[in-house]
Amino acid sequence: MNSKLTALKQLELMNALEKAREPRLFSVIDLKVKNMLPQWLQFSPDVFWLNHPEEQKNLEVFEQITSFFLKQGIQRGHMIAGIGGGATTDMAGFVAACIHRGVKWISVPTTLMGMVDAGFGGKTGVNTNHGKNLIGAFHMPEDVWICTDFLKTMSRMEILSGRGEVLKYALLSSDIHELVMNTKTPMEEIIMACASFKMKLTAEDFRESGSRAYLNLGHTLGHAFEHTLKIPHGIAVTMGIKYLLKAMKLDAAVESFEEIFKSLQLDSEKVDLSNYERFDKNAFWSALNHDKKKTGDGLKLVLVDSVGNPRFEVLPVAKLRTLVEALSDFKT
Repeated sequence: MNSKLTALKQLELMNALEKAREPRLFSVIDLKVKNMLPQWLQFSPDVFWLNHPEEQKNLEVFEQITSFFLKQGIQRGHMIAGIGGGATTDMAGFVAACIHRGVKWISVPTTLMGMVDAGFGGKTGVNTNHGKNLIGAFHMPEDVWICTDFLKTMSRMEILSGRGEVLKYALLSSDIHELVMNTKTPMEEIIMACASFKMKLTAEDFRESGSRAYLNLGHTLGHAFEHTLKIPHGIAVTMGIKYLLKAMKLDAAVESFEEIFKSLQLDSEKVDLSNYERFDKNAFWSALNHDKKKTGDGLKLVLVDSVGNPRFEVLPVAKLRTLVEALSDFKT
């Protein structure tokens, strides 16, 4: 089942949410965007508000939400909306997948990260002490409503994080690369291009057994950086791409990475490991060993030889560790 992707202005989103109230709408919402929502939703008894979505993306809060919705009388014919960043929509989608063995849901991503990647695609779930998204389900939203008016609620760090995922798309797609390298391209156009690209791959490969896994570019090392350094996801993914391409000596891709990085006005200090004083190598490799893409043969890596030409390569963890730790930043 494919989601319907729609770009909406704030007033259009209000109207769409109003229509979704019938027969009944339950919501998981990031408290940060409360004031941008209609009053009826702000005061709805069927909303579970998240104060710190990334920290609350766990089984304990999942149980709290499902218990709350069941107590409120949610039925299979009702709808759930997830309104917030990727952690919020991940949680809302997982709740929707599990309650009554599956109810319909709507994703309304409110961060740049959510709009280009994390807010849709059907991969829902929660984090555990063993790693990110290790418990979850595939459950596509009925609709994805992208309202770029929410971007004004974002901090500089959140914008940088979202642009890290845009960088990934610019390496995977020559069309998106062209948009990003043209500094006059409106961000709204880049966002919809990234979202459409992900929708296409999702439609081709819903369960991530083939081409959809290209979207994991940078995530193997990235999730380990995120877990170890406690940094935003998109910044960690940018680091993951950077150090993987360098470790694998993919010089053409490294050059493209640097050009895209500059065009997106990313912050080099945030993605240089040498700037993090308390980097625990053992914790890093321990986190990487819990990666979902690990098999008996090793890690399934996504590599890019040149823009628009991704490929897979399975590499033993020990071999990857040797290549990565040969890099100068890992010797500090």
